[in-house]
Amino acid sequence: NEHPQIAELMETLDKNGMQKEKTEVQSLVDYIGDMEHTLAGILSELQNMRQEISLIHNSSLRAKCQNLVQKTNDKIRQGLAILKKMKDNLIRSATDAMKAFREKGKDALASSVRAMKITEVFDKMAVMFRKLSKDMAQDKVKLDSMQSELRSAKGHLKNVGLLFVGRTPKEAEQAKSDKGALTRLSRLFDKAGKGFADIEQKAMDAADKLRVSRVKDSVKTELQNLKSAAGGKTVSDPFRDR
Repeated sequence: NEHPQIAELMETLDKNGMQKEKTEVQSLVDYIGDMEHTLAGILSELQNMRQEISLIHNSSLRAKCQNLVQKTNDKIRQGLAILKKMKDNLIRSATDAMKAFREKGKDALASSVRAMKITEVFDKMAVMFRKLSKDMAQDKVKLDSMQSELRSAKGHLKNVGLLFVGRTPKEAEQAKSDKGALTRLSRLFDKAGKGFADIEQKAMDAADKLRVSRVKDSVKTELQNLKSAAGGKTVSDPFRDR
């Protein structure tokens, strides 16, 4: 919203009464903002969690967790890379749109906004984040399995403690600490999965809303044409009738 090219485009669309085009561009701007906020938040929490994972006592468990954390980090980095590309493309498209407007007028501006293919962008984002959400769900299952194994190991330590009282309390305490770290990581994975799912849903909702708007505009145009052909007589609007 604050970038000069975007602000100029939005203002120009508004002054020229191009509310449909303005709404489309604004929906993409808002989506980019939501996506940036969500991914940045998850990445920040993941970095803090990485430090805690390094303190897990069980070396095998620690290595598995570090691998899962790295995979999640890579997913978020992938999303951020696409986010940057979306922002760069939008700014470049806004610059081109304003150039077209200055040279050829309002119709060229409308054509430039259509060329952004905003609905298609939302569709691609929905597909991408649907996959990331499913990947997170699978990683969460792996993590839950690791927690189950740790609970079994802790129970075994308690049984062994009946015979070896000296060493087992310390090992049991370490297992408890590792379990706490796994629980917190599991919550983070759940939050990340829901974050990806939320971004996916927003993309689908935005795309659907734009499609409905386009259909309504198409119907209105057709009704106007029919009215003109009918010599000005009233033609029923199917959307209004509903």
